[in-house]
Amino acid sequence: MKQSTPSEESRVYWSNVEFIYQTGSNQHGIFEGGVVYAFVRAFDVRDAIRKIEHELDTRNLGVRSFDFVTEYGELPWEDEEDQLHFDGVAALAGSTGEVFLDSFEVYERR
Repeated sequence: MKQSTPSEESRVYWSNVEFIYQTGSNQHGIFEGGVVYAFVRAFDVRDAIRKIEHELDTRNLGVRSFDFVTEYGELPWEDEEDQLHFDGVAALAGSTGEVFLDSFEVYERR
């Protein structure tokens, strides 16, 4: 019987993360926070959350909430450009094992 490697057992997960700027971030005190799509290869949802939290922490960002964390699968996007973009980001996350953060949407300080 062939043993599977960790990459064969892991899947690409994605999440919509609401974040805040922590002390040490260049935007701390200027902007409150924002939202960002995160893509990562992980073994399960808990592993994905842990990796995303770690990546954000290295950027002096804190997680306010996860809107969702789910496997990235055959998700139909509204237009072909978005489909190609997000499928490509998911493929990069799957092949490298790194956390990929898409474009940040930022909101002003309250």
